[in-house]
Amino acid sequence: MISDNHNFFLDRCRQLALQAAQAGNPPVGALMVRQGQIISEAAETARTENDITGHAELLVLRDAARQLNKTDLSDCVLYSTHEPCVMCAYAIRFHRIPEVVFQHTVTWLGGYSSAFPILTTTDVPAHWSEPPIVRVIADPISS
Repeated sequence: MISDNHNFFLDRCRQLALQAAQAGNPPVGALMVRQGQIISEAAETARTENDITGHAELLVLRDAARQLNKTDLSDCVLYSTHEPCVMCAYAIRFHRIPEVVFQHTVTWLGGYSSAFPILTTTDVPAHWSEPPIVRVIADPISS
């Protein structure tokens, strides 16, 4: 599924990232979109919750899987302000997300642009999903 509303959804991610930063967390916001509708959204909570799994991407994956009562989210698109890290990239592949859209690369441990491209590698176990389409869309404000 390819959305025509990338900027709309990324704008909401930026709002969530601002909320995360105001709470004392890294400024990351993420959404799960299904059939053009936001079904889950989250702001990063890792620092304030003292829980490394409080990444915005993991939070939206958990919530979407709970709401849809399934782990196969192959009819969804994940949006984030930042490139999902290798931990989040593994979860994205596990949940079979077919498209990931983000604004800012994270070259040190990003699951797409780092030396550990978990999002796009095909050198994985046979039961893993196909790599998702990855779209990096620059923030028009900071470009």
